Amino acid sequence: MKIEKPYVRKRTKTIMVQADPDQVFALMCPVREYEWEPGWTTNLILSHSGLVEKDCIFTTPAGASMGSHAKSRDAVWMTPIHDPASRHLMMIKVTPEECVTRLDISVSESQTGASVTTSYQHTALTQAGRHVVDQHTEEKFDEMMAGWRKAIEESLQNKAA
Repeated sequence: MKIEKPYVRKRTKTIMVQADPDQVFALMCPVREYEWEPGWTTNLILSHSGLVEKDCIFTTPAGASMGSHAKSRDAVWMTPIHDPASRHLMMIKVTPEECVTRLDISVSESQTGASVTTSYQHTALTQAGRHVVDQHTEEKFDEMMAGWRKAIEESLQNKAA
């Protein structure tokens, strides 16, 4: 048995989105993400409702867009927490022989619409995973979150029009 200290990087950011918090939270879904994230793709979604829910599982293929800055390998995602009442969601992404990513999203009401706090925690499983973890810089994370804000607002504005 091999035991070692985890090689981890965590990034957290809050963005302000000029939209209804419930509408924003609803977009945090592997199906609804097609409405706002260019290049987003999934292979399989296991869901009773057809949308994200507690214990939803989905897969993303190698080369799938992961925000504006990275491409991923084949991965399996699961949703251990999906609570629309509190607008909180947790997803765990496992990329075999690379890393495990924990994604936490909380959406709350703000004076201008929605406050979206997003946290990504990447933990390397291998040396290749350490390289992936190192690529998740503060600058790239800020760029990705700015892209989220713009894409979500545009998607909801276009839908309202």
